[in-house]
This record gives sequence, structure tokens and C-alpha cells, in this order.
Amino acid sequence: MILHIAPDYINKPLYHRLLEALASHDIAKAQYVYACDNTGHTSQVVPDNVHVVDRSFSVLERLLFFPKQRYLLRDIESVVPFQDVQLIHAHTLFSSGYMAYRLHKKYGIPYIVAVRNTDVNVFFKHMPHLRSLGQRIAAHAQKIIFISPAYEKQVIGKYLPEELVKKAVVIPNGIDRLFLEHTSHHALSQTIRMIYVGRMEKAKNVHTIIKVADTLRQEGLPVRLCLVGSMTDPSYEALMEARKDYIEWHDQCGKEQVMDYLRQNDIFIMPSFVETFGLVYAEAMSQGLPVLYTRGQGFDGFFPEGEVGYSVSPTDIADIADKVKRIVRDYDGLSAHCVLCAKRFDWQQIAREYTTIYQTIIPHGTR
Repeated sequence: MILHIAPDYINKPLYHRLLEALASHDIAKAQYVYACDNTGHTSQVVPDNVHVVDRSFSVLERLLFFPKQRYLLRDIESVVPFQDVQLIHAHTLFSSGYMAYRLHKKYGIPYIVAVRNTDVNVFFKHMPHLRSLGQRIAAHAQKIIFISPAYEKQVIGKYLPEELVKKAVVIPNGIDRLFLEHTSHHALSQTIRMIYVGRMEKAKNVHTIIKVADTLRQEGLPVRLCLVGSMTDPSYEALMEARKDYIEWHDQCGKEQVMDYLRQNDIFIMPSFVETFGLVYAEAMSQGLPVLYTRGQGFDGFFPEGEVGYSVSPTDIADIADKVKRIVRDYDGLSAHCVLCAKRFDWQQIAREYTTIYQTIIPHGTR
């Protein structure tokens, strides 16, 4: 049996999709999920192989780290038959990885661990007293999973020793089957239609996207901009009202509607200041849209520069505008590559990569 320690299983559908894809492989048919719900009032119906800790932990318990971990360790040992567990898959380095590390020490069960946003931007960055613990957890793991090449570069050498690179594997998150089952490719429109999908907030750098559209129009390019997402920052309303002849805004919507909006546009642009991965880049690619993404952040490094789009500096309007023009010059080739490369984010492909790792760790005679 494979034990998944995934605190956010309840709140993040990506875990559901991953486990569903894994279940189609013999080595992962027996799975058990240990999850948490910090609200203390779980209302979701969960499968029989999922245990949810339905407790609201205090701020002090979370900040001190170890009191919460001691509680979770006692709880997990009361519900999991460890004599049947062959491998632990910890889905975060600190919160899940510490439990896996302690269980490994007690029961000798091997584990793999993933490094995610909270690990990098909360634990490593703001809790220096726990950094050596993170290094110890990673050192005892069989593999260290990063969701993007950019994350691996940020962490190895800065927070984790260089020698751990031999354990590092990049496996992305996947996108909804809807996008991969309905891929689309179209020719560039006479009017260059750029689209952004995400929350309308400063961290996503939407102000710069609007300035890029202004710059391109001043240079004589027929540009329109479509913004899709919840309006968390009202300062955008005035910006869009002043440009309503070439900027349109749509509120947050479902996947089917997002796919329709993508198909109505030509280029996806999201130069976020910080981006852990950004599934919407892959969703846009599946509909034939070349993408502009932030250099050194989550999506950067998956593909060679110029294969599905370009990396940009989030503060350099001229750089972003130049990359838009490069995409326009080779639109057909880039669009075709995007549709093909989007298959990299198929959950079935991702499950195969994980099961290959499982097979190298679980003793052959105990599968």
C-alpha cells in the first residue's frame, strides 16, 4: 500500500485527479490518503481510503510547528496499518515530509517528498530555525519532487545542499481532461487578441499587461486585451473604463467558459511577479495559444525558449511587447507546438512518471 500524506487533499482537486490516475496502475491500486481540514468542520463526503483530521489547529500550534506535528503523528498511527505500507508519498516537504521522516525512522518505510509553494515561501523563507529540519527530511527521502524546473533551481543550492540534486525529479501538475480532449488550433486573427486569466490583483501584474497593450497600440499594432478573473483589486476598474474600446473584462467562471474565452483569443499573457506553477499556461497551450510567462518563475524551464512562447521580465514593458511581436512573426509554428506540448500536463502521463519512481523504490517481491 502507498500512503499519501496530503494535508490539502480536501481543498485542492489536483490531488483527487492525481490519485485517480495513479489507481489505474497496478503498483498504486492500494492507496490510503491522510489529509487535514484546518477549519474543523469537514462537510465533504470522502472515499473510504481517505482519512481527514477534522480539527482546527490554533495559530500558535501552526507557528510552533512541532505541537501540531506531534498530534498528527499520534493520530496517523491510530488509523494507518503500517505493516501494509510499502511507500510514503509526502506531498509537501515540511508539513507532510516531517511526518514521513518520523515514520521512516520508526518503521523503516521509504518515502518521497514534494517541494511546494508553502515550503519555499513560508518555511524556508520565513522560518530559518526549521531550515536544517527541511534539509534532514530531504536527505532521507528517496526522491525529491519539484513541480517545475524553476522551483528546483530556486531551492537546490540555496536551501538544500547541491548533492541532493541527484534525488531531484521535476513532475508538473496536470490540467483538466476537458482541455486535452478538446484541443484547438487556429490562425492568428487580424486583430491581435491577448488574454489573461486569473485574479485581478497586483501580484499577478495586470497593470503591466494593460501597459503592454497600450504600448503595442501606440506602435500601430491592432491589439485587443481580454481579462478574465475575479476583481480583487478595484483599482483596475478605472484602468479598464479608460480603455473600454479595446479591453474587455469577464468575471471568474468555470472551465468550459475559460476554454471558450481562450479559443476566442490568440496569445496568453501572465507575467506574474511570483508564480509557483500556473496551470492556466498549460490550459492556454492546449487551445493553441502561445504563452508569455515570468522568467525564473514556475512555468519557466519546461520548454526551450521560443518553443511554446517566451519568458519575460515582469517589470520590462518593452521586453514583453517585443516578445508579443516575436510570437506574431511565428504564430502558426508556435501555436502548433503548443497543442503538442500540452500533452506534457496529462494526468495519465504524470501518473506514469510517479509509478516509475514507485517501482524503483518498492521491493519487487512486495508489490
